[in-house]
Amino acid sequence: MQESMEVVGNTPIETPKFIKTLGKYLVAIAMGIWAFGESAGRARAAEALWREGYHEEAKRLMLENK
Repeated sequence: MQESMEVVGNTPIETPKFIKTLGKYLVAIAMGIWAFGESAGRARAAEALWREGYHEEAKRLMLENK
């Protein structure tokens, strides 16, 4: 049986192509939103550190890659 087949009862039903494509786009959009939120959170944290005088820590927070 193929990966794209779903079995309902004894009848295999193929998942429509547009559903697969839509799923991929939704995942990509969700990942983009997540990355933006993480970046904004890092920027806010770095700004708070900078205000408190922790300049090196703020710089390191913004420059490190995870």
